[in-house]
Amino acid sequence: MEQTANLGRNQKLSEIFAKMNLSELPAISGHVNEVLKITLNKRASVTCVSAVILKDYSLTNKILQVANSAYYLRGAHISTIERAVSTLGLDVVRELAVSISLIEEFLKSGGEKEGLSKQMAISLLSANLSKLLVQKYKIPVSPEEAYICTLLHDLGRIIMTIYFPDVYRRIEAGTTRGSSEDAMCRLMFKQLTFSEIGQEIACFWNFSGTIIACMDPNPPEVESSVDELHILQNLAVFSNLFIRDICDKKPPHIMARRFKDLFPIKMIPVLEMCISLADTVGSVSGVIRYGLTKLKYRSKCIDTANKYRKKAPPPEPTP
Repeated sequence: MEQTANLGRNQKLSEIFAKMNLSELPAISGHVNEVLKITLNKRASVTCVSAVILKDYSLTNKILQVANSAYYLRGAHISTIERAVSTLGLDVVRELAVSISLIEEFLKSGGEKEGLSKQMAISLLSANLSKLLVQKYKIPVSPEEAYICTLLHDLGRIIMTIYFPDVYRRIEAGTTRGSSEDAMCRLMFKQLTFSEIGQEIACFWNFSGTIIACMDPNPPEVESSVDELHILQNLAVFSNLFIRDICDKKPPHIMARRFKDLFPIKMIPVLEMCISLADTVGSVSGVIRYGLTKLKYRSKCIDTANKYRKKAPPPEPTP
């Protein structure tokens, strides 16, 4: 029986890979991985990073656009990649390069723009929230690694949105009626879930073991502050679920209780972080701005925060 189930899974994976024409994609992964590698190197110079970016004409243009956006520009117009990298910093450039590379590649698929823009916007919002949480609560992992792992957590969902939009809509309809997402995925994809599909594709693209592990939707609980992998896994899950709950108009506090031991969750400060993310994420590309608009993200975020402010007890008077 188990052998039959595995055969069905392998057949479905082969079908997904064939539909995506995956034989042509490893070069894209190689470029993304090159950007990751060079910018994670603490000894990497601005010149080295600039040389990697300049290999990709589209990425070069996008980095310059972001560097000259109202959100980042603080002086004269920036016209060179070296100056853009110097101005933005290596951490921001890495995040932008990986995000933009993925968006550009997925756009080439010709998939449905609205579905893709929404999913990518949620992933970018989640990645930025994860990084902010690490910085604010001094969680003992790299903010940049938290960003990348959280950004790619929902890779399988994004892939399905692009290449199987009709099936994805049926899964969404089923979850709206009360079915679990995993159950709907397994029904539609021969016992495969979004996370399993994402992990298979990430393995094919030679992504790191940490990134692949952080696609697990049910990671082990964090038992120690030195357990970096489990911390990253839980951050990726928390941030994606928190942002998705806001976009789906669900009360995020129900889900947040699962992660109370990871950091001291205070709902209003976290929601205020989420509101601030709209401008940061919107500066990445027009596709993402379109997705934020379609999600009505800012207004939903503000509404959620206002509801919690009304519930919060009044501050104690100062002596």
